[in-house]
Amino acid sequence: MSDRANGNGEGSEARAFTKRAGGFLRAARGRVGWEEEIRPFLYKDLPPKTGWAATLGSLCVVLFVTMFVSGVFLAMYYNPSPDKAYQAIDYIMNDLPWGWLLRGIHHWGASAMVIAVFLHMMSNFFSGTYKAPREVTWISGVVMFLIVLGLGFTGYLLPWDLKAYWATTVSTNIPKDLPLVGGFISRLMLGGTSISGATLTRFYAVHAMLLPAVLVGFIGFHIYLVRVHGISGEMAEEGNAEGAEKPVKASRPYRFYPEHAWRSSLVFIAVLMILVGLSVYGHIPREQVAGTLVEDYLPRPEWYYMWLFQLLTLFPGKYEAVGSLLVPFLGVALLFAVPFITRRSGTGVRNRPLPLAIGVTAIVGVGYLTLMGFAGAKPYGQTILVPDRALSLSEQRGLYLYADRQCSYCHQINGTGGHRVGPDLTNEVAKHRSLDYLKRYIKNPLDMNSTSVMPKYDLPDGDLAALADFILSLDRSEGPMKTVTRETGDEFTK
Repeated sequence: MSDRANGNGEGSEARAFTKRAGGFLRAARGRVGWEEEIRPFLYKDLPPKTGWAATLGSLCVVLFVTMFVSGVFLAMYYNPSPDKAYQAIDYIMNDLPWGWLLRGIHHWGASAMVIAVFLHMMSNFFSGTYKAPREVTWISGVVMFLIVLGLGFTGYLLPWDLKAYWATTVSTNIPKDLPLVGGFISRLMLGGTSISGATLTRFYAVHAMLLPAVLVGFIGFHIYLVRVHGISGEMAEEGNAEGAEKPVKASRPYRFYPEHAWRSSLVFIAVLMILVGLSVYGHIPREQVAGTLVEDYLPRPEWYYMWLFQLLTLFPGKYEAVGSLLVPFLGVALLFAVPFITRRSGTGVRNRPLPLAIGVTAIVGVGYLTLMGFAGAKPYGQTILVPDRALSLSEQRGLYLYADRQCSYCHQINGTGGHRVGPDLTNEVAKHRSLDYLKRYIKNPLDMNSTSVMPKYDLPDGDLAALADFILSLDRSEGPMKTVTRETGDEFTK
């Protein structure tokens, strides 16, 4: 009897606890607006034909959360000062437990986020879902894409290595081409007239605090607009003409939760596994500390800015502002104007051949410039072709000047070496160039050719003659050539 009484007592206590817990949950639901706000948000019906491309928006949000969380932990061990930043990265990578994984996810996640946001924008562009009433939704997406690029721009200075230093130097010089306010903007970015500790702390503050806060606000605004106007494809389900047969409701509804959330989770898990794999098996580029003297160092940015880096080489000299400011500005302005330019009805890739052609052309152009940028960023000047004979003293001096003045950045010798900005120097004899002509051209190219982009080299007359002698010695018809390197070629140090 006592056992039964004890069992009845325990059962009544359990029922009482369940009743109290149920009452607490009902009260909590009322306090947080579960029935009025949260439940409709989670269980909102989505178009039955919603595809996997719709998960890209959710992926962008979850990747941002991943970047934010990993960034918070990295900030705990990072010191934004010129004398400590480089060592802080070493500590995170080598001494902090799992620090290498933390930084790996943050490093590779930055690229993943740029790709995800870009793909999300292109998916909506090609399907035409930016049209009325979603114009503001598209514009907010463009703003977020620019913020993500800004996070990448401010973030790659923080490792404080040569790549970070020189890429930032080139980037912060671009605003100087703006009339009136260019110099002020450049000084505002740098915290002075050149990169210093003030630049590093400013970039750190903008990267870790300002831009994430602004991005959170735009993400919330963007999600609100998506909830108001629906995701891609929903308009097609709403606009049936009066008297038309109503669409048959799908037997299995597709809701934000659990169906869409489940898909989005699968996509994020796949991306996270890729990031972890890259962190374990990939190599994060690590160069010498900023300020190290490397004579033939070529500044280059992260891959998602490489197209702009290459674009600058197409507009040298006084036309530089066209590539650095005008073309990017027109591109961004065009992105903002997309909803107002193509206002014709109709969505889907097949129904919009002209936007499809324009979008593909733009992607191919950016991709081509990116590949050319990587090809041009390869090391140069480590080897130089010279005549396979003993060089005269003047030719040896010319070889030294050729290497010292970085001539191999632009010029090739018999198809090897430079980036082909200037002519191949094995053709100068065939062009009947004289020593005097070459001396005058090197000293002031514009005096000889008004369209030349080559800089002036105001060298002593003897050095001009030596450099001209070396160039004239590169005549292929005079005999075979040999390769000398900085390590083995004594002539480099003459």
